[in-house]
Amino acid sequence: MGNDLKLNHTDLCYQDMGAGYPIVLVHGMGSDHTIWGGFIPLLNKNYRVISMDLRGHGESSKPPGPYSMELFSEDINQLLQTLNIDQAHFIGHSMGGAVLLSLALKNPEKIHSLTLISTFAYVDYQLQLTLTRILKILHDEGFNAFFEACLNLANSPEFIEENRDFFNSIRDMKAQKISIHALNDTIDACLKVNFIDSLNLIKIPTLVIAGEKDVFIPIHHSRKIKNMITNSKLQIIDNAVHNMLVEQPDETYSIINGFLNRI
Repeated sequence: MGNDLKLNHTDLCYQDMGAGYPIVLVHGMGSDHTIWGGFIPLLNKNYRVISMDLRGHGESSKPPGPYSMELFSEDINQLLQTLNIDQAHFIGHSMGGAVLLSLALKNPEKIHSLTLISTFAYVDYQLQLTLTRILKILHDEGFNAFFEACLNLANSPEFIEENRDFFNSIRDMKAQKISIHALNDTIDACLKVNFIDSLNLIKIPTLVIAGEKDVFIPIHHSRKIKNMITNSKLQIIDNAVHNMLVEQPDETYSIINGFLNRI
């Protein structure tokens, strides 16, 4: 992947590309930096783009848990210190957005702006059911079945059908690197997320992006975040699903670029 940050018992892998004001990209549960593949070439024309694999994911170490949004966000904070970055724009997808909410509450001075894509700040009954169902699939049926379940939650059926060979290759590649215990600990961390009563403390300029047809993290989660963070704006993308980064990178980038240009 290119670069390693060595913490106590953990190596964090990251990419550092482009030049200009820094943007830090944070992926979601069970994902890694490759989720931003369609995004980075657009961003690094004007920005220094840092994308990392959270602990337990991708090329980073997979130490025993428990994990938490606070632990993930502290890893990001240490990465910023290592790279001598005082402040940056941050973009988080799904769980990555929850990680950034933790960072915004603990280290707000690090964040120039916050973009939260398909994100949740608390776990309601519907999301609890979804997370516990995929956790059960992971335990009972193994990683391939878990990957397929997440694929169907995050992408449109048409997109999956059109890109079946691509997704199969991604599944096979991830299966070589995945840690079941790290995935388990990550889902457990997601189930404990509850920032909803603290969001009014966040004063950072925030863009919340939601997909109209997101069945993984339904749109009411984004509306709740927007209503609780004073200095925030909600953008809903018509017909978009959870993985809009992959299915509609140009439209998603256009919204984010407009937001960053206005700051």
